[in-house]
Amino acid sequence: MILQSLARYYDRLLATGEVEPPGFQKKVIPWVIELAPDGAPVALHHTERTFTLPAEVKRTVGIAANLLWDNAEYVLGLTRAGATDKQAAKVPERRAAFVEKVAALPTEALADAGVRAVTAFLARRDNAVLEALAGWETLAAEGGNVSFRLQGDDGLVCERPMVAAAIAGVASSGDSVRCLVTGMQGPVAVLHPSIKGVRGAQSVGAALVSFNLEAFTSHGWKQGANAQVSEQAAFAYTAALNKLLARDNKERHMVEGDTTFVFWAQDDTAMEESFGSFFSGYEVATDDQEKPVKKTLGAVRRGLNDAKDDGTPFYVLGLAPNAARLAVRYWYEGTVGELSNQMKKHFDDLAIIGLKQGEEDPLPSLWRLLGTIAIGGDPKSLPDGLRGNLAADIVRAALENTAYPATLLARAVERCRAEQSVPTMRAALIKAVLNRRIRQSDIPAKEITVTLDPENTTTGYLLGRLFAVYEGIQQAANPGINTTIRDRFFGAAGSTPRAAFVELSRLKNAHLKKVRRANERYSRRYENLINEIMGKLDGTEGFPAHLEIDDQGRFVIGYHHQNRDLYTKHDTHEEN
Repeated sequence: MILQSLARYYDRLLATGEVEPPGFQKKVIPWVIELAPDGAPVALHHTERTFTLPAEVKRTVGIAANLLWDNAEYVLGLTRAGATDKQAAKVPERRAAFVEKVAALPTEALADAGVRAVTAFLARRDNAVLEALAGWETLAAEGGNVSFRLQGDDGLVCERPMVAAAIAGVASSGDSVRCLVTGMQGPVAVLHPSIKGVRGAQSVGAALVSFNLEAFTSHGWKQGANAQVSEQAAFAYTAALNKLLARDNKERHMVEGDTTFVFWAQDDTAMEESFGSFFSGYEVATDDQEKPVKKTLGAVRRGLNDAKDDGTPFYVLGLAPNAARLAVRYWYEGTVGELSNQMKKHFDDLAIIGLKQGEEDPLPSLWRLLGTIAIGGDPKSLPDGLRGNLAADIVRAALENTAYPATLLARAVERCRAEQSVPTMRAALIKAVLNRRIRQSDIPAKEITVTLDPENTTTGYLLGRLFAVYEGIQQAANPGINTTIRDRFFGAAGSTPRAAFVELSRLKNAHLKKVRRANERYSRRYENLINEIMGKLDGTEGFPAHLEIDDQGRFVIGYHHQNRDLYTKHDTHEEN
């Protein structure tokens, strides 16, 4: 379904002129040789313009020339600076391959005035006339792609109507097979075009479909014949994917670690413009897009969908590099309506007191979520592979309403212990992981609420609340104190409470006496809270010696909830 969905997306883009027809591509050509009708070079233009060219051939270790354009070695037989003797020896073969490629054009194309000029130029024995033109020294030193223009034309020779029509015909020739993507008859794609733009992949591009070793083949078939995809379908899906990955198309892709995500819909929908912001924040939206993006995101947060878009198919593809190939790390296929509902559940699970979730507020992006489990809050401190895998797992959990990766809980709790603190976003992540785990397990348990829950009697949650009360007593006894029991005991209290709370109880008694002398009303409030919490703890065994990882997470949430509740009337500031 991946290739079929991409091929359909290509058809949509082709209808609006956003991609080139089969056999062509857009590419920057730095150098254009202007030819007289007799093939004599009259000017050398350093253009850096983007032109419509015959599609680039896929080169492996052999020699393969592009049609009517290529680098200076192929077009001019020019050996690049720094080439080894072995590399230089191949230059004449490359030039010959380029000449043969032009000569193999259909008769009607060879009769075109532009192609005749190119053929005459290529028949010259040297570049003597060209070397006399301005710009030659720069071309000889820098190299780069070169093509041709007939004197008096604005476009390239390969863009002339008769030539373009002939090229399109060549692209559709070859032995016919039944295409597995389209179901139509067509010539099989022996080598599929390269995909460019996936982080960590080779700069020349990588293959999504490839049979580059004999071990990958079957029944004596060679290369692309093992997966019968037509040339047209191979061109379509790769052109669509390259369009999604283009640098100037940031609202259609996002990158986290070594995983690059692309997303698209079968038909035009506002969700296409907004989806990246669900996970990347508003950074992917331009100024012109920001308002409609925020409108869509706000509607999703409130559970309000655009009914006309609800049934539109929507796709998300996660790709990772694997040498010269690409690995599919994630694939999602659903509808805009389904996606909207799942994203609302994702945001609801992350909702917690202290985390703003208004339409104008930043989203809990992948970057922010992964930052909660990273040293110093910087996701870049995580290995690329781990970051990419976790990003894919979070996207999967959000879009499919499945469990978040267990690694998130363990690492988030670990960072709380190491830093002796509970940032709001980290508490939100822990809450989301625990609630999804509760829903998808057979063991009945109470879900964690957004704010303080007096009815939650789980041990970890109650101990977290108790720790927050003890800290509140200390702060009331010593106003303006810089270091609290959290800085010394948070990690131990949340993992080995029996040992930690012995000392904490002793300190609490001393601090409570001081509060009582200063403000008896305050002391009664704290005593009542302690009695309430202790009354819900299982008193038969006292404080537990150890807490399992889920209860360690509940300890963090209990602390966060109780801490916020203690100071709600005195501190209305909310952190993001």
